Amino acid sequence: MRTRATITLAAVLLLAATGCSSSDDGEASNKPAPATSSASTPAAEEPKQDDGKAALEKSVRDYTAALFSGDASGYALVSARCQKQMTEAEWTAMAKDAHQQYGAQKATGVKVDQLSGDLARVSYGAGEIPQFDREAQSWAREGGTWRWDACPSTS
Repeated sequence: MRTRATITLAAVLLLAATGCSSSDDGEASNKPAPATSSASTPAAEEPKQDDGKAALEKSVRDYTAALFSGDASGYALVSARCQKQMTEAEWTAMAKDAHQQYGAQKATGVKVDQLSGDLARVSYGAGEIPQFDREAQSWAREGGTWRWDACPSTS
C-alpha cells in the first residue's frame, strides 16, 4: 500500500509540475517595465487589488500547507475538474505520504504569472524542495474560492 501511495504521490506531483507548464517563450520578461510616474496615486492602483490576487495567493499557501501536513481539508481546494479524477481518500493518502516523506512545508516564492477572470497561472515552491517548484501552475476560481486545477486534462 505504501508503494502505491508513493507512486501515486510522485505521479500526481510530477503531472502537476509538468502537465500545465506555460508555453511562454520569455518575451514578457525581455520587455522593459512600464515607466512609473511619481504623480501616480494609490487610488489609481486600487482596482488591481480587487482582482482576486490576494485570495489566490492565500489559496496557494493554504493548499500547499494542507498537502504537506496530511490535512484532509486541503481537498476542498482542489477544483471540481480535478476532484473527478482524484477522490478525497486518494488525495488524503497522497497528503499523508507527502507529510511523512517531507514534513510540513509552506509555499515559497508565490508569484501570480497570469490572472484573467476565474483562471490563473501561479509559480511557487514548497519549502526548499526543488522538485516541488511549480511554474505557471493552473488555478481556477470556483464559487468565489481559488482551487488547484493542475490535474491532467481529461480528453
